[in-house]
Amino acid sequence: MATDLTPGGKFFFGPGIDLHPGSDDTGVLIQPDPLRAIRVNPAARRLLAKCRSGLPVSEIGNNGNVLAFFDALCQARLLEWRPGLWAEGIDPPFPSAVSIIVPVYNRAHEIGECLASLLALNYPESRREIIVVDDGSTDHTADVAAAYPVRLLRLTDNQGQSAARNHGAAAATGDLVAFMDSDCIADPDWLSELVPCFQDNRVALVGGFVDAYYSQTRLDRFEAVGSPLNMGDGALIGAGDKSVLYVPTCNLLVRRTAYLEAGGLDPLLRVGEDVDLCWRMMNAGHRILYVPRGRVKHKHRNRFWPGFFRRFDYGVSEPALYAAHARAAKRFPWQTGGVLFLGLTGLGTVVAPMILLPAAGAVLLVEAALRKQGMDRMTAAPLGFRTILRATLRSHLLLAFYLTHHIIRYHLIWLAAPSILIPRLAPLVLGLMLFPTAVSYIRKRPRTDPVSYGFFFIMEQLFYGAGVLWGSVRQGHLKCYRIAFANAGFLKKTGRTKWTLFRANTKT
Repeated sequence: MATDLTPGGKFFFGPGIDLHPGSDDTGVLIQPDPLRAIRVNPAARRLLAKCRSGLPVSEIGNNGNVLAFFDALCQARLLEWRPGLWAEGIDPPFPSAVSIIVPVYNRAHEIGECLASLLALNYPESRREIIVVDDGSTDHTADVAAAYPVRLLRLTDNQGQSAARNHGAAAATGDLVAFMDSDCIADPDWLSELVPCFQDNRVALVGGFVDAYYSQTRLDRFEAVGSPLNMGDGALIGAGDKSVLYVPTCNLLVRRTAYLEAGGLDPLLRVGEDVDLCWRMMNAGHRILYVPRGRVKHKHRNRFWPGFFRRFDYGVSEPALYAAHARAAKRFPWQTGGVLFLGLTGLGTVVAPMILLPAAGAVLLVEAALRKQGMDRMTAAPLGFRTILRATLRSHLLLAFYLTHHIIRYHLIWLAAPSILIPRLAPLVLGLMLFPTAVSYIRKRPRTDPVSYGFFFIMEQLFYGAGVLWGSVRQGHLKCYRIAFANAGFLKKTGRTKWTLFRANTKT
């Protein structure tokens, strides 16, 4: 696999990230939410300063140590890598031949709209092909597809969408394979926005934004922001065997050779096959990207029971995925002050609020003061105490969101009975439910009322959690319920080895 980066593309600071001067000639990279300060050496500071307007990758070249340093900052979402075509805002050339593969089963009423959107793509016809794989349909789906200028592969029996996609990839001629579902509609710029991501030769797989097709009902508007296919508004990078990033196959581009070398999708998996593929590719040393571009609109299940039983199916698949990938784990940042603050706050809602809640406030003030002291030593332009206090509180609230969301997603079933038997626990359980619901509503800004959103949000946790429980019983393990903590840290600097190599291999 290639390890160099094709000249082109730029590094930019992530949202809210900035570089401050250090107490000497160093620099301090500050992330406000969650609050982190990373001290870098003078050479790194000079390069990072250019990220405000865009640091061309060509200035780094093939210097592996420096590139790995910038890659790590991208994975931490301190930096963003953008293909040169995005960074310059110019119309892209189309160097890559793309094979678009659409598996379909008994969707004669939908396949036509899907294919019409693909034929209208702003991508040269000479550089793309459309392959429809009819997965043993018993209606006239194949006849509808045959009326369009596409390649049609007919399977004699229904083998599942993973097997259908594998058949399509084996028959493809393009350098890239693009997967889309038959109930999706592609934006005209779908390919032209995602293909440039493959300028980075280490990237083997890219996923784009999945939007909702329907918007009429409250459930439709919940799905628009709450669907598991919606990966959010921020770019994400996955690499290494510890990453659990995945992108859904309804909007996925992959290098054909890498896909075939990985063995394609597991035909035995009817749910979770996209997660398994992404994890296997990262384990093999490939890099995957998610970018909130290249939009497709997905016709989600817009009735309650089909939609939430699908959540149950997703939950059932998780224990099987964790059994197949031994190093997969749920990781949370460890913040000693944050855990203490949250523990005192949580207990204060149940017992001795007059003592524990002020104690939680004191912990917050002391931690902010210590961070302020450390910041003053590191940078010549320290942040004010109020700024650090607010950032510390936001950091703890973010940790609280992740932890409470995990609790109600995986343990709400177990918490319901004790809260009924012990009424004093009811406010704590209610808080565990309401806090992540409210935060999710505020962050995602759905076009629906809070009560409807909260109902669907809690139902999603219940159905998914029930699926995980059933899947864990079937698999005979409880790995899905375990969490691992990593030291998030606040004041960091590049390690001595990287620091030395960075200075030695970078022009000053």
